[in-house]
Formats: sequence, structure tokens, C-alpha cells
Amino acid sequence: DTEGARTEEQPLAKAGDVRAAIETQGFQAIYAIAGRVTVPATGEAKRVQIDDAQLDPALVVRAVPKRDTKAFLYAKVSMARGTPILPGPVSLFRDGTFVGTGNLPQLAPGEEHELGFGTDDAVRVRYAIAEEKRGETGIISSSKTDMRNYRITVKNLHERPIPVSVLDQIPVSQNNDIKIELIGKTPPTKRDVEEKRGVLAWDMTLAPDEEKAIEFGYRATWPGGKKIQYGF
Repeated sequence: DTEGARTEEQPLAKAGDVRAAIETQGFQAIYAIAGRVTVPATGEAKRVQIDDAQLDPALVVRAVPKRDTKAFLYAKVSMARGTPILPGPVSLFRDGTFVGTGNLPQLAPGEEHELGFGTDDAVRVRYAIAEEKRGETGIISSSKTDMRNYRITVKNLHERPIPVSVLDQIPVSQNNDIKIELIGKTPPTKRDVEEKRGVLAWDMTLAPDEEKAIEFGYRATWPGGKKIQYGF
């Protein structure tokens, strides 16, 4: 035998992922990656897995039909306790299909964050102005009115129930002489969403093949001798 050669075959070790040891302290987290990684001299980046986590996202379909009649799927995740999530880009997959990229900010343990997963073609949204009317009221001291009514329909074509949130808005008066009144058959679930005045939300859960209608509008009243200007 040649000197230094092996006289018998050594059993091969099974390859597997090596997870980093994470030491969480009061104001920092230290990641200690075990072993070495070979980086080929090809100019390409080498990825090393630091950690993994199983998250249970809360799904919701959101639509703003005044701007776009497409519905969009969002997933809200709550970070696991223990270690913060570092900021950076993320790849997004829906049912195993790559749908795009996003970015995560630095998230503390237990903090929530929402990611968008593109359009949901199985939720159909329609938007229409049902009524538009202007007029005057009063004899001696006349005032002008502007009334508009909208109708939004949302239909679920999924084979399972899906939570849906529909957003819209009504004007907000910046003058005491101008009065704005919310009208319609379908009161919103929330008003002034995220502390944005005039923004309305209707939250609902649609059963498979179920369709719901939202009917709402506003009435604006102001002195007859003045003009108003809308600024949406």
C-alpha cells in the first residue's frame, strides 16, 4: 500500500442542516453558526441557514374598490417569543408557487407584521355609484346638498370561508359650515381606520360561493351662498 492511503472505506456521514446556536440577552441576540461553509470562487452569494420557525398566519382578503376592484391576500404573522427577527428581504410563496418578494423590518418577539401575497382572483369585487343627487333646501335661508350612494358587492369563489375587509371613504369637513352625514343601509364595522379620518371598513366572513352587498353613502350640506370643493 502507498503510504498515507486508506486501507478500508470509512462510513460516510449523513449530511444535514446545522442550526445556529442563539444566545438572547437583554439588548442583543448573538448567532453562533457551527462548522465551516465552503464558498466557491464564482462571484455568487452563499446562503447559510441561521434558524427556522413555524408560524400560523391569520389570512385576510382586503379590497379598496374605489381605487381597484381587485382583491388582495394578506397574511398577518405574530413573531415567536425568544429571538428578534432581523430585517431584510423575504421570498413569498403561495401554495408552493413563488409570488414575489417583500421586506421585513426588525421585529421584536411577539410583534405582529403583515405581508401581502398578491391578488386573489377567487374573490370578485364590483363597485358602482348607485345614486348621485344635488339640490337646495329651505326658503328664507337656503342651503345646498350633495348626496351620493355607492353599492359594493363581494363574492367568495373559494371552496372555504374567507375573511374579507373592504375599505372606502367619505369626505371630512374642514369647515364648521359644511356638514357631512354618513347614510346607507350597511353601517361600517370601523370608522376612522388607523386614525385616518373618513376611512371606513367593513369586515366580514364570506362562506363558499356567498355574495354580500355593501350599500352606503354620504350627504353634504352647506350654506347656499358658498361653494365647496372636494379633495379626495
